[in-house]
Amino acid sequence: MSNSNIRTNGFSQTVLLVIMFLTGFSLFLFEIMLTRLFSVILNFNLVFLVVSFSILGSGLGGIWTHKTVKNNEKAKLDSLLQISCVGIPLSILIGIMVMYFMPFISVYTVYAIVGAIPFFFGGILISCLFMENSKNSHNMYLMDLVGSGLGSLGFIALMNRMGFIGSVLVICMITLISSVLIYIYYKKRVRIFLSLLGITVLLVLLIQGDLIRDIEKNFGSYYSSPNTTYNYLKGTNEGDIDITFSKWDSIARTDVIETSNKKEKLIVTDGGATAPVVQFNGELASMEYLKYDVNYIPFTFGNNDKTLLIGSGGGKDIIFSLLGGSKEIHAIEINPSTISAANYYKDYSGDIYNRPEVELHVQDGRNFVDNSEDNYNNIYLSMVMTNAVENTMYSLSENYIYTTEAFSSYLNRLTTDGKLSFMMHGNVDLLKIVNTGIKVLLDRGVPQEEVTNYFVIINGRDLRSKNNHNSNIVMPLAIFKNEPFTESEIETIKAVAKIQNKEMVHYPGNEDPMFKLLKEKTLSFEQMINQVSFNVKPITDNSPFFYNYSMYFPKELLFVLLGVLLICMILKRKYINTKELKNKYIYFMGLGVAFMLVEIPIIQKMIRYFGNPSFAFSIILFSILLSTGIGSGLSGTKALKKLTSSSPVYLLLVSLSIFVFQLNIGKIMDLTVSFDFNLKILVTLITIAPMGLLMGLPFAIGMRKLSESNTENFIPLMWGVNGLFSVLGSVLAVIISMKVGFNATIYLGASIYLLLFIANPLKGEIL
Repeated sequence: MSNSNIRTNGFSQTVLLVIMFLTGFSLFLFEIMLTRLFSVILNFNLVFLVVSFSILGSGLGGIWTHKTVKNNEKAKLDSLLQISCVGIPLSILIGIMVMYFMPFISVYTVYAIVGAIPFFFGGILISCLFMENSKNSHNMYLMDLVGSGLGSLGFIALMNRMGFIGSVLVICMITLISSVLIYIYYKKRVRIFLSLLGITVLLVLLIQGDLIRDIEKNFGSYYSSPNTTYNYLKGTNEGDIDITFSKWDSIARTDVIETSNKKEKLIVTDGGATAPVVQFNGELASMEYLKYDVNYIPFTFGNNDKTLLIGSGGGKDIIFSLLGGSKEIHAIEINPSTISAANYYKDYSGDIYNRPEVELHVQDGRNFVDNSEDNYNNIYLSMVMTNAVENTMYSLSENYIYTTEAFSSYLNRLTTDGKLSFMMHGNVDLLKIVNTGIKVLLDRGVPQEEVTNYFVIINGRDLRSKNNHNSNIVMPLAIFKNEPFTESEIETIKAVAKIQNKEMVHYPGNEDPMFKLLKEKTLSFEQMINQVSFNVKPITDNSPFFYNYSMYFPKELLFVLLGVLLICMILKRKYINTKELKNKYIYFMGLGVAFMLVEIPIIQKMIRYFGNPSFAFSIILFSILLSTGIGSGLSGTKALKKLTSSSPVYLLLVSLSIFVFQLNIGKIMDLTVSFDFNLKILVTLITIAPMGLLMGLPFAIGMRKLSESNTENFIPLMWGVNGLFSVLGSVLAVIISMKVGFNATIYLGASIYLLLFIANPLKGEIL
């Protein structure tokens, strides 16, 4: 490939580096945009499935390049570069049109294939750039990582400012700038003009604005998806339904749906989670009918002067608090667009968030409680859902509001006779939250035979509809206390439940049969949990996957795992046919898996530290990618070249740095949790930097050795191997985190780096 590097000096090298930066930046933005799109139209686990298979396209693009550019054929390399650079923006535009405007497609693989095409072209472009400038691979990788890191930061500003369609157009403009630079590099004047024309057209569309807003309203797959509240309401007797407010930002798509029910409107987050905005004229006397709702029961007994609402949504829970006599209400809502929607209808809702009794906090509820020094008479969580910004290939996560540590924090913030209440969806999540409460109470020293006296459960279903629902539990309410319920409190709850026609599922003296086993000590707590056929075990901050009810892990993860393994087996059989290639394959395979086993759980562990999933995701990922990018750039210095040319000691240092980071990150977060946001960013950058710098070395060193040993024709193949196994690593990271926790996953990633050091698969490449 030496003839291909003749041009790569001075200005030409700079151009290639800028192209790599823009490609990494735009593809990472598009990756997150896909998660935003799929979070609205697909159910939770399928988002991970479809996005994972889409990102496989990058690895397949590298393999395609290896297959096409045989024997270092310069003409084919040049042709692929010029085709792929324009293939990215075209496939993004066409793909979004198909996925956005067409009716919902029930064959989910179609979304995966359409979403994969831009990554496929991106994999071709990046691997070709590595080949074209192989002697400078460390700086090429630096630009790729820094571009991706800045893309993680840019996503928030872009989505909040431009919305979904506007953001897609900006991404296409960035990729077209790359096309212009490539055509300048190859001196293709007509193609330069056409690319500039495309940028101009997209810019005019953005400036015009009205057309973008009209396009955003025409979300065909959203209106026809069976997974959305909108589509569900169309099939009910709600009459005409209409979306009267819509906002799409970095956290979620937020809509307000109006139905034939004039007493309330529905705020819908990412197509599924709903929060009602109730018609309220400001006079509590007009809201007496809400006292027949099961949500009101926590406010019917005891002192309710000071209330904390986590996930206050459209403000209905605030009215329950006011009806219960609350004089000071702290309303916590993580999605600012939900508040925007509620305030948009403030004349309808009695300007609920601006009442003198209400203090609004737009942040994560768990983070607020952990940093609060106040005590509350009532802490109330009503069907708080995970925000879909976490539905990326990096998580399949839940947030931290239902863990044992969170439960303990809530109890610590209650007054002596305070109440902690949870409104859940049905029997499955009810069992999990109740078991979490029981575990915390047992750990606090409450005897097993007495623990059932500390909570009550009321079924939200009206007894008059029992024949329609059989014996199902619908919208149940669980109320916990730090001390046993008194007879007076129980009698009050029973009386209110009777007036409401609600069923008392469990209370002291009339225990649910399952929990009665605990009272009678027939079974231990662990035995009681294990007799249930699905996963109802309490969760912890180390593995906060509340909505994983599988005894093992979601089947969607298995599909991704098997799919990637099949592709990897085919790849190995077809292309890895010598011992030399096998060693390279093991090296880049191990790096792909190990990096993701470390990166994903670190992001997850630190989300609670910042208290905002969107900002946390972007800041932590930026810190990791920036530091690894700088490490890659440093690998090209003379000193590190000399050190790493004869020894794999850098792999040992990577492993040790991960172990040191993992042993200290918990203490660092605990010591600095009260810092302001900007200081937390600085702490994150400083804490991650040493490990990140070292983690940036192995891939760049491997690429350099391929180039300097005259085997640069394998660069695209190894890029593909690393990409495929990175996806595999992300799946394994989630599976292992679900089963044994984030900490074990990180240690496993560190151990793989250690094994690579011991095995030293590139020892034949020592220069």
